[in-house]
Amino acid sequence: PWKKLSIDSLKNFDTPLWNPYSFSGTPNLANFQSGAFYILNIVFLMPFSIGWSLFIILQPLLAGVFMYLFLRNLRLDNLPSFFGGIIFAFAGFFTTWLEWGNILHTALWLPLILLSIDKLEKNMTLFLLLVFSLSSSFFAGHLQIFFYLFLTSILYFFFRFWNKKKTSFLLLFLLSLLLTVVIVLPQL
Repeated sequence: PWKKLSIDSLKNFDTPLWNPYSFSGTPNLANFQSGAFYILNIVFLMPFSIGWSLFIILQPLLAGVFMYLFLRNLRLDNLPSFFGGIIFAFAGFFTTWLEWGNILHTALWLPLILLSIDKLEKNMTLFLLLVFSLSSSFFAGHLQIFFYLFLTSILYFFFRFWNKKKTSFLLLFLLSLLLTVVIVLPQL
């Protein structure tokens, strides 16, 4: 209901600030689970029922593709990478929360974040991919899962940094985090 209220408000070129249907009214934009500014809300340009179906179908699809790309980056062969993507996309956590939408849309960005951390040193423009995937995860609408994902990303970065010990890698990561904070801070 929060997503539909937000999408309907945005379709009417109105900011979804308030939910008049809950109690005597509650903040809607301050409710992170509405996910009003999530980039993949673009699927809701279609009728809501079709958009919602596509929104739910995109969860395992994107999770599997992102995990496949991450595993290929770790130099695994095609078959193990494919199975790793399938296992990640249909793991117990993803299957359990599939119908909720915002929880998995927050979590599915993790492999892309880890991939962009790995590629950060080789291609300096990939810090934009890191910023995009972190911001998308934040705006998807589940703050607790984003917090876990963010901590995992930082731990993974320090694990990689420990092996490389290059200051340019550290500076790009810190720049990515700073830019992500600048993007998501107005939402908080």
